[in-house]
Amino acid sequence: MQKEKITGFFRNKGTLGVLTLMLVGITAFATYRAGYDSTEQKAQDLAVQKEQETETAAQEGLEAAGQDVLAQLENSPQPETVQETETEKSVDVSASTVQAIIQPTVNFQDDSMLTWPAAGRVLMDYNMDSTVYFKTLNQYKYNPAMIISSPVGNQVVASAKGIVESITVDEETGTTLKLNLGNDYKLIYGQLKELAVSEGQVVEQGQLLGYVSEPTKYYVEEGSNLYFRMEKDGKAVDPYLYLE
Repeated sequence: MQKEKITGFFRNKGTLGVLTLMLVGITAFATYRAGYDSTEQKAQDLAVQKEQETETAAQEGLEAAGQDVLAQLENSPQPETVQETETEKSVDVSASTVQAIIQPTVNFQDDSMLTWPAAGRVLMDYNMDSTVYFKTLNQYKYNPAMIISSPVGNQVVASAKGIVESITVDEETGTTLKLNLGNDYKLIYGQLKELAVSEGQVVEQGQLLGYVSEPTKYYVEEGSNLYFRMEKDGKAVDPYLYLE
């Protein structure tokens, strides 16, 4: 009975029409949906492609611009370079060129005067004409400097304006400072300690250089002293002639 109802239902023309329309509609919707999805996918693919093309074009543009800048830099005139070594930048206190550098700063003349470098008495005077007896060494020899007896710790000052050319340690004169006065005049101070200046420094007349040190083994019998030597053109001269 039920089977016959179903068969009758499908034989009904109206029912068949409705079913046919429904089938056509479903088919059409599926076709439309597939086409829409395909169109949307193509649009997305096209957008991605355009974005990639834009990025590529921008990158190529930047590269081209960079190449243009490099080309301009290569073709532009380059400034002259000045090559300087560390020795040229700093003052080489052992070189003869120091004189040219310090000349405008210090200018000791033949008639310039020196002040006494330290308090004390002259223990052994300058003498390059005859020999002087050195008690510690127990011998006579020429003396190119004034040996000024002075207690340990006494102040030692610059006898004239100058530039500290060098600070060395010598076996005979201990810590030794060379002061360049300009015009090939130099003062050499020996038997120092606790220096208050450094190489290359400009010092004024009367400025503290350091202090009298304990004597080296060459001056044990003579006692503590200041070794004070003056040079002109590299040769020892009598500093007493310039002292006030």
